[in-house]
Order: sequence, then structure tokens, then C-alpha cells
Amino acid sequence: MATEMEPLLAKPLSGVKPLEAWLATLFAIVFGLVTFAVAFFHEMVRAVDVWIASTAYNHCFLVLPLFGFLLWDRRSTIALLRPRPSPWAVLAMPLLAILWTGAVLIDVLEARQLLVVALFEVFLLSIIGWRTFRALMAPLLFLFFLVPFGAFLVPALQVFTTSFTVHGLELLGIPVYADRFFIQIPAGSFEVAEACAGLRFLIASIVFGCFFATVMYQSWLRRLIFIVLSLIVPIIANGFRALGLLLLAELQGSASAVAADHVIYGWLFFSLITFLLILIGLSFSGRKSVAVPTGLPIASASGIRTTATAALALFLVLLGPSYLLAVDRAAAAPGKSPLSVPMGSWVADPSIKTDWHPRVASVGNQSFDTYRSDEAKVNEFVAVFALPTLNSPFTKPVEGLADPKTWRIVTRGQTTLPFEGHQITVNADVMSREGRQRVVWWFYMIDNEVTPSTLVAKLLQARLAFVGGNHVGAFIAVSTEGDDLTNTSATLTRFLEAASIGRNIHQARTPW
Repeated sequence: MATEMEPLLAKPLSGVKPLEAWLATLFAIVFGLVTFAVAFFHEMVRAVDVWIASTAYNHCFLVLPLFGFLLWDRRSTIALLRPRPSPWAVLAMPLLAILWTGAVLIDVLEARQLLVVALFEVFLLSIIGWRTFRALMAPLLFLFFLVPFGAFLVPALQVFTTSFTVHGLELLGIPVYADRFFIQIPAGSFEVAEACAGLRFLIASIVFGCFFATVMYQSWLRRLIFIVLSLIVPIIANGFRALGLLLLAELQGSASAVAADHVIYGWLFFSLITFLLILIGLSFSGRKSVAVPTGLPIASASGIRTTATAALALFLVLLGPSYLLAVDRAAAAPGKSPLSVPMGSWVADPSIKTDWHPRVASVGNQSFDTYRSDEAKVNEFVAVFALPTLNSPFTKPVEGLADPKTWRIVTRGQTTLPFEGHQITVNADVMSREGRQRVVWWFYMIDNEVTPSTLVAKLLQARLAFVGGNHVGAFIAVSTEGDDLTNTSATLTRFLEAASIGRNIHQARTPW
């Protein structure tokens, strides 16, 4: 059977040059890249910003060159492949477009970027076909590493590194005391900070592991084994790194000497671990030439079919951005503050100076006022937004609730208070500075619904995009200074009662 098939495969392949066979597909891919760059410009720019700003993701600049190398490594296979569109693949695009739209509305950047890459992968699948896509699956899936994801792992990595270090010190008989991420030994105090959690080592190791496994192995089992090693080894190695630094500090009797060079030690250690992984990988590589998949199509698809499939795929890709653009243009201008001017004994006093102010940029209508009533003083910040809008900063003010150079957040919590016949819950943060204490209550208001949850506020905003109409959202923060939490809570409650939010407010419910 094999000897009969080989002439059938060779004859059509020899009659058409590889470039001619791929020409229509390459034009479709280029046009698709341009379309994606325009439609998802925000996601791409934000990704590059993270590559530049975070040392954990500097390696992302190497992803495209490595992707190019993986394709070049398969050039003999690509020369034999004949792309034939798979129009059925576009059926996945409406679902991905809906998910991307939801990710935009709830402002989950990593999900947005991952879905953009997933849309591009499906676009490629639709125009080159399943057999060609399967033959190039390893390098194509490598493109997901363009997305700077994994930051959510930092707390778990901090917990593991702290626990590993503490248990190691105990086994070695060194006195140790740990409080969350702080470790105390006779030589001094140490903190397993976010930068020491090992995320950058872990992400870089996974990228290297996938690249090495793709280049060195043909067996999917061997690839999987090496990738799992690339995942586990850096986590454990980072624990040994932290333990070694504390042991070195104990031997030197000084924490500061080790702390000054711990970054250099870390990179040297990571280089050693990478070299060890390479040695392990080479021990069972058994690399052969890249295998040519069986059952290849014997002729290329027509340019008309490729163009039609690409056009349909890109039309579906643009559903999400087009819908959000329409919603954004239909949004009304930001409305007025839902807080009225406080009545009763409260009067505005702009002469009162304060060193607290939320760090907010690029918001809608905003106001910052100071009120007093006898000896009580309250600062009020309100930012009002038209909802729903594209890339709305509605839920962003909380990221800058206070300038960390002036005020340090001591505790975070929530408090429930009766308000005009309803019970509403607000966030209650306590801050300190130079012996002074400040309480900040903050919450979101979407139309008449009040919620302290950023997630619920995002979900309510997402819901508005699918129900239509113009809506208003507000971020509200009120603050006062005082050492007695009971008195400060009473002051803020009295202020909110005077600055009536409205008679129809109610606690928001999670919209699912």
C-alpha cells in the first residue's frame, strides 16, 4: 500500500512549487495579521508594555524569533505541505468572540490576550486546514507564550518558597520564626517578596522547556516529560535558592551582605538549573529528522476558496470589537454625581488641607471636596462614568486608593450600615502615616445598585452591554482621620446619610 501511495504523493507535489502552493495562503495570513493588529491593538500594546516593564516577561521578546526558528526547523515538511482550508473551524469563532467581549467588559487583560491568540490560532486552522495545522502544531501553539500570563501564581509561589525555606532551616537545626512571608533567623530578618517568589524563573523555564522539547523530541510523551520537569524543577530549585541564601547569611552573620547580591545569586543559580535541565533532556533525546505526516493532501486549494474562508473567518473575528465599538459610541456622556451636596450641619470647606487623595487618572467626571461638621472633617471623592464603554476605567480607581509614599494600608475589611431603609455593604480600609490613622470607605454604584466588590462591579458593567440603554457608574470614596474606629465610623455614616445617594438604592447581587 505504501509503495502505491508514494508515486501519487510525489507526482502532484513535484508539479507545483512550494511557494506557488502557499501563495494564496500567505496573502491571507498577512491580511489576517494586519486585521488583528488593528482590531486588537490595545491588547498587543499592553502586552509589549508588560514585556518591557517586568523582568518576569522580558523573555517574551524572544518568542517570535524562536517561533521563526521552529518553522525553519520544519522547512522540509512545509515544502511538502499543501494548505487546504477547513471552513468548519470558523464555527468556534463566535464563541471565542463572545468570550473576548466578556473579558473586555470585566477587564481581565490576560484573558483578553489569550483569547486573541486563540482566535488567531483558529484563523490559521481555518485557512491552512487541520492536516497542515497538525503538522505545525508545536510551533503554532508556541505563540501563546506571547501573552504575559502567570502573575496569579505569585502568592502560591511565595507560600511554597517560605514553607520550603522554613522547613529546611528547621531540619538543619537553625532557629527560625516565620510570620506569613517574613522569616527571622539569628543573622537577621528576610522577606520572601513577590520578586523572590520565583515567577520569572518558572515562566522562563517553561518557555525554554517547551522550545527544547519541540526541537529535541518527536515523541509527545518525551516532550511532556521534559515540560513537566521544566515546571517542577524551577519551583523546587527556587526553594533551595532561598534556603541557600539564608544559610549563607547565617554563616556570614550578616543579612545585608547577602541581600545586596541575592539577584546575582539567583540568576547564576537559574543558569545552573537550566544547564542541568539540558543535560537531563539530552540523556533521552534520540532526535531524528522531523517526520512528514502521512495522508497529506495531494493538491492545494484554489485561491478563491482560501480567500473566501479567510474573509468569513475575519468577519467573525471582528464581531466582538465591532459590537463594543457600537456600544461605546452609543454610551451617554458621564452623568452627575449620585451624591448630593451634604445637608444639615455639613458645609464645604475648601480651606481644609489634606494629604490624602486617590491616585486616579483618565476618569470621567470627578470631584474631590472636603466637608466639616463641628469638629468632624470628611473628604469625599466621586468619579462618574458612562456605562458601558470600551476599555472603561470604571473599576480602576481602587488601584490607587492612596499614594503608598504617604499612606500605608494597615487593614482591609468591610462594614454594613443601614441606609434609607436598606442595608448596604462598603469597603472599610484603615491607613496610617507617621502616627496618624485614616479610615476610607469606598464602594461602587451602578445605577441604583451599590456593591463593595470590584468583581461584581465588573460583572454588572458587562451585563449592561448586553441589555442596552445608557447607564451611569460611580466610584465613591469617603475618608476621615481619627484614632477611634467607632467615632470615625459614626462620622462617615452620618456624612453618607446627609449626602443622600437616593431613595431607591439597594445592595447589588452577583449577576449570575
